[in-house]
Amino acid sequence: MEEEKYISLTGAETGYIVDTVGLSAQAAAGSGLGEKLGSLCMRIRNELNNEEPGVFLDADDKNLVSAGLMVYELLVREKYDVLKEHFQVGDIHVTPEQIRAKAAEVQGNICRTDLDLKAFQKKLRNRRTVPVRKLYIADLHFFHDSLNRHMDMRGFSGYEEMNAYMLRQWNDNVTEKDEVYILGDFAISRAEPAEEVLRKLNGKKYLLQGNHDRFLDNKKFDRSLFKWVRPYAEIQDSGRKVILSHYPVFCYNGQYRLTPEGKPLAYMLYGHVHNTHDERLVNSFIRRTRETMVFSEKHPQKYAIPCGMINCFCMFSNYVPLTLDEWIRLDDRRRKELNQADEGGL
Repeated sequence: MEEEKYISLTGAETGYIVDTVGLSAQAAAGSGLGEKLGSLCMRIRNELNNEEPGVFLDADDKNLVSAGLMVYELLVREKYDVLKEHFQVGDIHVTPEQIRAKAAEVQGNICRTDLDLKAFQKKLRNRRTVPVRKLYIADLHFFHDSLNRHMDMRGFSGYEEMNAYMLRQWNDNVTEKDEVYILGDFAISRAEPAEEVLRKLNGKKYLLQGNHDRFLDNKKFDRSLFKWVRPYAEIQDSGRKVILSHYPVFCYNGQYRLTPEGKPLAYMLYGHVHNTHDERLVNSFIRRTRETMVFSEKHPQKYAIPCGMINCFCMFSNYVPLTLDEWIRLDDRRRKELNQADEGGL
């Protein structure tokens, strides 16, 4: 049976790695292993600081973590001869006092977070897969050179540089098992160039047709490169209804539905308007709708309409397809900034 490529980490497991492997990296500083362990810990910290939904390790990362944990155990047990023989770590750049202090801190964190070390070690051995994610993005406009100088002002030297960057951003963040819903205007090109790009992109791809996706009109275009092509779709994502359309849908199915805790049960993901004056008009509608109070049979207390409309414009996410939760967080931050800017302009 083929081993899975990735494992996902919980918050407690991530903290445990940062503490233990971080000490190993410090102890082995100056060696090849020390540099690799240090780079891994830095990447994990950066992902945490960037509010990523989780930390994923591939097979190489997993092996590196295992090596770092072995170094940590040898440091705690003061087996310096084994470190030198098996890991080529001769000079230890931490003191015994620092090791004991870190070991006590790690043990305290294990108790505080109820980390199951046996389950964590089993996860490292079994290489469990990253769960399939639903990802969303809109208005990539592959090959659309003029967007670098007009409207979006993307700033690339030409569509070649833009295409290469968007391909890299996509494949660095999307696995082959992910499902990516493209909310229209994928490419401004003939059939053959669009096919070439699609074959290079990771994941299972779904297209909500946009007004610029004219490559679809060519009968020779291979539509099997998309799982489906539709003008509109409603799907489920982690118990929530998601309305998908290239164009904003202002009164979408389920917009009043809330969980018992008052969180939206439906979201409307759209594209088309980029970051133009049309998006500002949509923002005004969203703000006014969220200020509107209503009653319902399931919620007898008056409440504000949630209006979960989110523009998944690719430039908002630096051309990376994001999960629904990631888009919700990004959209919340963006709208707070917009509200602050509007208040500052008064």
